[in-house]
Amino acid sequence: MRSRPHHRATVRLRALSATLAAALACAPADDATPVDLSTDYDGLVLTDAPNAVAPLAWHAPRADCPLAYRVRIDETFPPGLAEFLHVTEEHSLSVLVLGWGFSTTGPKDMPEGQWSEGPVPKDRPFAGQLMFRGPKTSGRELLREWAVSAELVGPASPDAACYERTWDPVEDALALAWPQLPGRRTRVGETWRGARVEGRCNRSSCVDPDSGAGGKDAHERPCATMSWRERLDGLYALTGPSGEVTTVAQIAGFWSDGQPLDKGVWSERTVLVDADHGRPLRAEVSIHHNFTGIERHVVIDAIDTCPGGLVAAGWTAPQAVADERAALTAALERATSRKR
Repeated sequence: MRSRPHHRATVRLRALSATLAAALACAPADDATPVDLSTDYDGLVLTDAPNAVAPLAWHAPRADCPLAYRVRIDETFPPGLAEFLHVTEEHSLSVLVLGWGFSTTGPKDMPEGQWSEGPVPKDRPFAGQLMFRGPKTSGRELLREWAVSAELVGPASPDAACYERTWDPVEDALALAWPQLPGRRTRVGETWRGARVEGRCNRSSCVDPDSGAGGKDAHERPCATMSWRERLDGLYALTGPSGEVTTVAQIAGFWSDGQPLDKGVWSERTVLVDADHGRPLRAEVSIHHNFTGIERHVVIDAIDTCPGGLVAAGWTAPQAVADERAALTAALERATSRKR
């Protein structure tokens, strides 16, 4: 689908009408504009990359450098909803650290040389452990296993794209910041079917948007929803403080429950992926709940000092964020050391 010339994406998706938003989700990638990193990260600027093709595949983290991400969630309720639901808007900050850890099937049972730099082998997924802490864990450290292939990271929540509240903070974070990748060289403008969206996200797909009635007799649409639709919008260069240059892929994601966008539930996502190191640099997700009027905004950014992160590119993390990163990294090392 190609948008009309006067509908070129010169403004952000959230500012467009519902009809135009649907058209833009299918529009060619030359309509996209690069994310302005300098707004949130002083001194970081994306410039055009020399090539229009780059490998899009996830890498395993280095054994000596766990990856750390900050998860920020902000909600907006319409007037009166908080009192009706007896809940308040969520405004939270959490930190996620992903490392090698220990697993009976993970990399600690293998010589380190088997995990060379580059994409995860297609026939042998990486398995490690992670540490998470935030309001949803009541401030306690949460230790989990995680896994990554060249295309997918998990375990990932199947309904993170639609749910009003975090059900599992770890699985939601993995689902929102790590989209499904092609696992191969990809050209700017390519579109692919992303991760499956299901579970509670299917609950509104059969509802009649006018009457609110449900069930198979009330609506002819099947009670199932689409997968994420992903598109490589652009390739950019990010120059670090020492002059090193890394290739950043900007990926646009879209999901809808199938209802008209001004009545149903739909999500838009922009992920910046460091294509050279196979990891997310930043993810921004907006989830629109038109049945309830709830707007959910999630930003997940790389806060570690490993290659391919925002700090390596020249951003200075706030001291409180750096302290929490260090504390969780140390906790992950202590927890996994006890199991070796």
